[in-house]
Amino acid sequence: MSLTLQVSNPDGTTRSFELTEHDTFLLGRMKDCHLCLPDDSQVSRHHFLLEACPPQAALRDLGSMNGTHVNGKKIGGREKGETPEQGAKRAYPSIDLKHGDQIQVGQTRIEVRVRNDSAAGPRVEAALSEGDLSGLSPEAMHKLIFGQPGEAAFQLENYAVVRELGRGGCGAVYYAHTAKGGTPVAVKIMLSRAQADTKSIEQFKREMAVIAKLRHPNIVRFLDSGSDEGTFFFVMDYCDGGSLADAARRQGGTLPWETLRPWTLQALDGLAAAHKEGFVHRDIKPQNILIHQGIARISDFGLAKNFQKAGLSGMSITGQYAGTPVFMPPEQIVNFKYVKPVSDVWSFAATLYHLLTGEFPYRFDPKRDPIDIILNENPVPIRDRLPGLEKSLAAVIDQSLLRNPKDRFPDAGKLLAAIPSTRP
Repeated sequence: MSLTLQVSNPDGTTRSFELTEHDTFLLGRMKDCHLCLPDDSQVSRHHFLLEACPPQAALRDLGSMNGTHVNGKKIGGREKGETPEQGAKRAYPSIDLKHGDQIQVGQTRIEVRVRNDSAAGPRVEAALSEGDLSGLSPEAMHKLIFGQPGEAAFQLENYAVVRELGRGGCGAVYYAHTAKGGTPVAVKIMLSRAQADTKSIEQFKREMAVIAKLRHPNIVRFLDSGSDEGTFFFVMDYCDGGSLADAARRQGGTLPWETLRPWTLQALDGLAAAHKEGFVHRDIKPQNILIHQGIARISDFGLAKNFQKAGLSGMSITGQYAGTPVFMPPEQIVNFKYVKPVSDVWSFAATLYHLLTGEFPYRFDPKRDPIDIILNENPVPIRDRLPGLEKSLAAVIDQSLLRNPKDRFPDAGKLLAAIPSTRP
C-alpha cells in the first residue's frame, strides 16, 4: 500500500510526495516542512500535520489562522466573528482521509491517492476495534486479549499468565512464568490498531528477531515472541522493581538526583551499547526504564519503531487515541522514519527532566495545540523548574534538549560521559 499526495501549485506546476509506510507530512511556511510554502500569506508557520499509515491517513490542523479545507469543508482555523483567543480554545481537530480527497491550503491544492499493491500479500485485519483501553478492568482486558476460557483467542502454550502489570495504547504487559521450570517472565501483548499486509508483518518479525540478539546487562532481553493474526506477544525478562515512572509515583511524583543518578548511568550504559551497534530505541520514557534487583535496564528496544513501521499502531500522533508525544524530539515528528541516536538523547534528557521536576520540558498551553508548541517553542530550562539542581547537571540536560540535533550530544555514550561524576 502507498499514499501519494499530488500537489497542484498556483503557477500550474505539479509535484507529488509518496508515503509507503507509517510516516508524517508537514505543510507550512517554515523550512522544516516537507511542503514549504513561504510566499503564501494564507499559510501558517506549521499549518497542518498529515500522518499516513497506508491505506489510512489523518490530517491535523495545527491551529492555523485560516484553517485547512478538505473537500470544501473547513478544518480548524477561526470561525467568523471569533477572536484569536476564542479560536484557540477550540480543540484542533483531526480528520480521516481517503482516496480522492481534496485538500486546499491557501492557493495550493492537494489530492490524496491510495494505491493497493497486491504483491505485498493479503491484509491482516486489525485485532483492536475502536475503543479506549484505559477504562477496561483487568478482567475485561484479559478477556479482550485471551478470549473466553476454553476459547482463547490467543494461546500462550509455554507460559502461565498470572496478572496484569500495566497497559498502553495497543495492549498490556502481564506477569507470567514458564510452564516448565516456573521462571518469572513479562509477557507484552500488542494488538494491532490497523490492517497490515503480510509482507510488512514478516519484515516486522525479522527486524525484531535481529534486535532480540542484543545483549547487555542494562537492556531487558527479548526471550520469545509469536503472533496470531493481528495479535503479537513478546516474552521478556521480568524486572521486579517496576519502572522509573513507578518509582517516582511511589515518592510523590519525582525522584531526587541522588536516587536517580545510578539508574541514569546504568540505563545510559545500555543505551550507549545499543547506539554503538547501530540501534535506535525511538521510545525512551520513564515507563521504558525498568529496575531489576536495584539495577536499571532499558526495555522495549525498537518495539515501538518496528510496530509503527509495519503499519500496526494506527495513527500514533494525529489519531483519536494518540497522546501528546511529550518525550519525542521535534525532528521525530517532522522526520518520522529517519531517527538517529541523537533523538534518543533528547528523549532520555526529557525523561530525566520529568523524573526530577514532575514537569515536561515544554510549557504546554491549553490554548495551543501541543504539537504546535513542540514544533515552535524551546524547552523551559530545567533550573527554572528546579532551582536547586546543580548547574553542571542542569547544563547537560539543557544541552540535550536543544532544538537543533547538531547542538546536542550525538549519542548516549557522549551523554553518559558528560554526566557529572559527583556533586561539587
